[in-house]
Amino acid sequence: MDLQAQFESAHREHQEILEFLDRWEEALRLLESENCDVCHAGLARLRHMAEPIGNICEHCRREEEDPESPLFRFAQEADRGRMKDEHFRLYRANSEFRRELDLTKPAYTGDLVLSGLKLLTTLRGHIVYEEGLLHRFAANQFENELAASHA
Repeated sequence: MDLQAQFESAHREHQEILEFLDRWEEALRLLESENCDVCHAGLARLRHMAEPIGNICEHCRREEEDPESPLFRFAQEADRGRMKDEHFRLYRANSEFRRELDLTKPAYTGDLVLSGLKLLTTLRGHIVYEEGLLHRFAANQFENELAASHA
């Protein structure tokens, strides 16, 4: 896969993750309902979505270790350090969320909502950071190609 296709693939993956997170937030919001049936439906939906959230966290880990990933190939040491720190926070927030999810009953969802919103915010912020890196790396590659063509 050429470099441009790799950047486009990474952007597409991030867009798919953000769309999933929107659906996940909708499920979290169901837990805020006064209606127990609505809360129960939201809890069931979140339990169904828990595995994909874990997969998203795993996706992030793979990006930081895959030498073919643009995020790995072009990241400076400071970028890699921040990605590792953010990935650790993602794993931790996901672990806390999963623990709450396992313990939550439809009538007592407040802690799960808080834990879920924390994970949601962390994931969205991380995607925004990675998108910024990808745009920076793509611009740098374009500048390097342009300079090479004029040399």
